[in-house]
Amino acid sequence: MEATSLSEQSIIEKLDNLPEHTTRDFELTLTKIAETLEETEYSQLMLYLENRIASQTANQILFASFVILTIYARRMKNISQFREIVERFGEKFIDFPLYPHILSLLYKEIGTNDAIEQAVAFAREATQKLPNQVGVLHNYAEAVVHIKEHGFMVSQEELQEAYNYINRVVHLSPRYAKFHCTRGRILAALGKFNEAKEAIRKAIDMEESSKKDYAIRINDYLYHLSRVQTNEFSQVFSDKIALTEKSFDEAKDEIDQSISKLKSENLQMLGFFTAIISFTIGSFNILGDKNFLESALLILILSGALVLAFVGFGLLFQTKNQHPWRTVIISLLSLGVIVGSMAAYYFIN
Repeated sequence: MEATSLSEQSIIEKLDNLPEHTTRDFELTLTKIAETLEETEYSQLMLYLENRIASQTANQILFASFVILTIYARRMKNISQFREIVERFGEKFIDFPLYPHILSLLYKEIGTNDAIEQAVAFAREATQKLPNQVGVLHNYAEAVVHIKEHGFMVSQEELQEAYNYINRVVHLSPRYAKFHCTRGRILAALGKFNEAKEAIRKAIDMEESSKKDYAIRINDYLYHLSRVQTNEFSQVFSDKIALTEKSFDEAKDEIDQSISKLKSENLQMLGFFTAIISFTIGSFNILGDKNFLESALLILILSGALVLAFVGFGLLFQTKNQHPWRTVIISLLSLGVIVGSMAAYYFIN
């Protein structure tokens, strides 16, 4: 009994003079306590909370005990334990502005699609209740990029808002390593891969090796760095594929145009040679009993008609009208030859 009494007294002494629970200092102080917590102390704190939660109104000391337990479980990646703590004690602290922040952290760690969406919703609620709390702002920014990384649709405006939040957070707390990692993840989501890798490497360099969860955190940073590098490679590869497809489509269009043009030219030439043959045969039939002048005029009429037919045939099959004025001039000249020859033939007869 004496040991238990001393343990409870120690807990009260540690948690009695904490900063206001709405401030970042409150969360940081509890994080430092959680980082040095031993398994036996964790068990004692759990027992203390169990014994007091039923008989006392929720106060800052009890809430601080609850937060320490959740921080310890989360940083040790013991998600089932984290969930159990929230399910057992959470409803007693729903009036505390920081509570939605705790829920967001839990659902983010659970990681199912529904949980990830809830993590963003609770993170947004926490920012509304504590708009100047750096940890809360960081969690919202991280929740947004986390849901983006898991394939959910996130608008460019939401990403930009998260980027603005994380820049503000890093400016206010530049020595906290994880903030730089989150900033790197958001930069990667915005396509700024070089800046993203630099930010994550900075987080790796800044992380304190004396922390109990140092190995876990470094492994987490390395995972995100590897993910950014993979996404960068995928983006470069996708861009090259898109460029190749565009070049292929352009080449295909050029080939199709060339084939179409060749077909048109072949049809024009075929029509032209057919007209020449018809013209030659027709000339022999028409000019059999005519004198030289009449024959010459009739040949001019047939020649003009042949040219007009060739021009019309070209207009039907050409893919692009490159010289409209040339077509008009040739057509007018042909008409002039036909009309003039017909008039001359009429006057002669």
